[in-house]
Amino acid sequence: MTDFIQPGAGIGIIGGGPLAYSMAGAAKAMGMNTIILAPSESDIALSLADIPLVGKATDPAALARLAEVATVVTFANENVDGNALQQLTTKHQLPSGVDILSVTQDRYLEMVFLDDLNVNILPYAQVVGPSDIAKAIESVGLPAILKPIQKDMGADQQLRLTSPDDVAHAQQLLQQRPYILEAWLDHPTEYAVTVVKNGDDIKVMPVVQTVFAHHQLQAAFVPATGGDAVHQEITRVAKLIAAHLNYTGAFGIELFMTPNQSLYVKRLYPAPQLTNHVLASTTGFSPVAMHMRALLGWPLPQLKLLRPGVMIPLRAEDAAAAMTQVRIKPEWQFEFYPSGDELIGMMTIYKPLVEADQLLDATDHFHLNLTEED
Repeated sequence: MTDFIQPGAGIGIIGGGPLAYSMAGAAKAMGMNTIILAPSESDIALSLADIPLVGKATDPAALARLAEVATVVTFANENVDGNALQQLTTKHQLPSGVDILSVTQDRYLEMVFLDDLNVNILPYAQVVGPSDIAKAIESVGLPAILKPIQKDMGADQQLRLTSPDDVAHAQQLLQQRPYILEAWLDHPTEYAVTVVKNGDDIKVMPVVQTVFAHHQLQAAFVPATGGDAVHQEITRVAKLIAAHLNYTGAFGIELFMTPNQSLYVKRLYPAPQLTNHVLASTTGFSPVAMHMRALLGWPLPQLKLLRPGVMIPLRAEDAAAAMTQVRIKPEWQFEFYPSGDELIGMMTIYKPLVEADQLLDATDHFHLNLTEED
């Protein structure tokens, strides 16, 4: 268990963007000071930093500057030099440890970790070079998606394969780096769940259903569909994974579900996810607030849904439409970030899914697109 830390301590946050910004806001609400290491001077997270630092999360010198002044250190994504961070911090400074990074930074090791737990995952195979693709297809099948093993490679480095012609094309394009080939599901139902852990105390937050298009989150809502049996199985899997991770804090699990209600773990995320921010106002606690409570040794509440909610991330192209809704929808909740990020904020409607879907369609701009392909 993490020792109790009182207000006034310094929370070091590695990473930038909306998630680091939200982490900093949660830390400040608990009376903490913030030291934020972000990749650029214009990063929105630095607007909430008591001590702003600019540098890469893989730069030992930058990590050392943060570790010198932080009481507790946390990270907003897996793109961190875990070895350097572990060497530069004490166990008390880094209660989360770095074991979760070794699992989440490498797609193949992540699959092996889940496989060893007998968790349901989609068929996969490692691809080291172009000559391995055909053999991998034999075991995985088509359609499939080819991804770099390193998660810091963007979605533009991924390639979907649906036919033998695609396989031949991939063999020509493939660069000399390791890949993983995963089976592809058409139009699955997608879920995300936040697990919070401090020692033996494991809390699973309510399941959130997500909608993606072209690798971008379009909506997140609660209560999730699927029924009690599906939610109970997701909770069981979440607790199993948490029990086998040496970790303190909140982390995310994303899952697929097929029409016959077969569940597959899609991926792990080594921090709370903005995807699940809809829980902030539907349970009373946000995932980032729960993350901070675990890191600081504050007791973890058992959360329940208090009301339904549908959250829509807002991007630059949504700005004009969002301003229209701000003026005419006083019961909708809006949160906006400082300028400088792709995401400009979030919009939440406290209505059941069907009613919220109708209200969004009526805007002539926002739509849930529940059947949109990722």
